[in-house]
Order: sequence, then structure tokens, then C-alpha cells
Amino acid sequence: MKDADYKIAEHLPESINKDPVPDLARVVDMALSDINPDLLLIYPAIDDLPEALIDHLAEQMHVDEYDDNSDLSVKRQQVKESFLLHKFKGTKYAVQRAVATVYQSAVVQEWPEYDGQPYHFRVTLITAPLDGVTLINKMVRLINAYKNTRSWLDYVQFIRRCTGEARFGANMSIVRQTCITFDLKQMLIAQKDIYFAGAVGTFRRDIIHGKLE
Repeated sequence: MKDADYKIAEHLPESINKDPVPDLARVVDMALSDINPDLLLIYPAIDDLPEALIDHLAEQMHVDEYDDNSDLSVKRQQVKESFLLHKFKGTKYAVQRAVATVYQSAVVQEWPEYDGQPYHFRVTLITAPLDGVTLINKMVRLINAYKNTRSWLDYVQFIRRCTGEARFGANMSIVRQTCITFDLKQMLIAQKDIYFAGAVGTFRRDIIHGKLE
């Protein structure tokens, strides 16, 4: 017997083969007969499905924040992630997968990782350009949809790495100070400025004690 030929209503044990169970079993048999086995192969083939079918799948799988105007690659990614997101809803894993559908480089960090308050978290290391607040708002809505109730988002952080050339200059002074402690005091200071790249200082001090004749 093939699976398609199997009828639940015809194989009920005697203990439950009484109304209304047989009627319910026949309804289930009718529903199962309407299932197209080819649909079971849809998930592995999402990358090859046409956009119209992707849109229908998104509605059927309750994809949060699904945008009909998004690029096809984004739609496919959201549909792929939907099953896992709903399965692990309320965990850091689900939030991480959700934010990555908006900003691929985004990383979710829990409060011990950055000295935050208990049950708080942040989203950081986003390297994408900051073009308005539309995508940020979308990501925040996804976060609220998949985080657990007790967790709170502190902030969203974008990272920019800049390179440039820095130049430094310095002044070196060579100072010699001579003090002669007679009844009359004299002080001689010689100073010369030399410019170069660096910072070096030299200081010399001589003290001679004596009497003026």
C-alpha cells in the first residue's frame, strides 16, 4: 500500500472507532489527500523559486517585516530564516539571525559582554552605510518580535574605521646653565633651536662655589 492510499478512518482501533472520531478521521484524510508531495521539496529549492511563489511562502510562513518591494535575494533569505526564527523565538540566536537579515555584519552582545545592566543587550559592529532610519526601525521591530519579554535593547551601534596620514613636529632645545656663586652672581644660558621629527631634550647644569677677590 502506498502512503497516498492509506486512510486513517479505515484503520482506527476499536477503542476509538465510534462517533465522532470516524468523521474526524475522514476530514483528516481529505485534508491529507490535498497535500502535494512536491511542496515538501520547496524549502531546499527556495533559491530557485520565482518571486511570486516566494511572496506566497512569506505569507504562509508568517515572515515578520516582509517587504514586497525588497530585493529578491532579501526575500529569499527572510523566508529561509522564518522557520528557525519562529522555532527559537525568545533567544539570542533568534535575535541574531533576525538582525542579520537587515545588517549582515550586525552582532548581538548581551550585557556581560560590554558591562551593561542585567537583561540588557546591544546590537553593534554594523559596518553598512547609515542611510536614514528606515532600516534601523525595521531592525528594531524585528528585535522586538523575536527577543524575550525581559530583555531590553540599549542601543544600536555603527562602526566606522577611518585611515589617514598624521604628521608630527618637535623642537629640541640644548640648554647649558652655569651658576657661579660668588658675592656677585652671574648666569649664562646658551640656547639653540634645531628642528627635526621627534622629541628629545638635553639639559646640563654646572654649579661652581667660590669667593670674589
